[in-house]
Amino acid sequence: MGEWDVRYLGSRVRAADVKTFTFERPNDLDYMPGQFFFVLLRSEDDPPHRPIEHHFSFSSSPTETNVEFTTRMTGHEFKNRLEMLSYGELVHIAGPDGAFVLPPGARKVAYLCGGIGITPARSTVRWALDTDASIDIVVLYSNRDLAGAAFREEFEEIATPNVRVVNVLSEPEPGWRGPLGRIDARLVLRELPDWDQRDFFVSGPAVMVDGVVRALIEDVGVSADWVRSEHFPGYASLMT
Repeated sequence: MGEWDVRYLGSRVRAADVKTFTFERPNDLDYMPGQFFFVLLRSEDDPPHRPIEHHFSFSSSPTETNVEFTTRMTGHEFKNRLEMLSYGELVHIAGPDGAFVLPPGARKVAYLCGGIGITPARSTVRWALDTDASIDIVVLYSNRDLAGAAFREEFEEIATPNVRVVNVLSEPEPGWRGPLGRIDARLVLRELPDWDQRDFFVSGPAVMVDGVVRALIEDVGVSADWVRSEHFPGYASLMT
């Protein structure tokens, strides 16, 4: 891993209580879609300015100019400090790390995501489109309602025959005609009839991830060797 001090460039809203934070990208920072990095801030609530650290998946693609992560603003000390960043302020980052990445030669993949677990899928989708990669990607994205679905407008704009995003809602807005409930074996079989040809990536709250992985292996019949998972702790209550 490398370490850098980078300039903060701003933030933007992605969904209800969800923001993307953007930083300049060091020239020698290379990463793969699905990896994560560490962000170190100094707390102004503590006289010695003790550093506080958190790791985030890249929501940006390696093909993009800047480095970004996307997170739900939960009122946590670290998230509050993020809101206080000023344009141009230096922030310490380290990375990349993680193996939640496409296997060599992947041709068909499925991302089964809950809440903020969408970030590695966004990174991969953008990378695949920017590089004209010959990969068929289907994303099943679970949220309470459509207002909480990050990157919704972007996914709608960039949809292609090789990229499909299916929103799955447990408490949808009136008039919703898409899938209801949560990601389960029945939904996977309906939306992914070619499931036996795909690599699966499952990310989100721990309870959601464990349940989906179990359904894929025990109920659908996917080999455990074809399933990768990553927990995003701290968001379980937002999926109910």
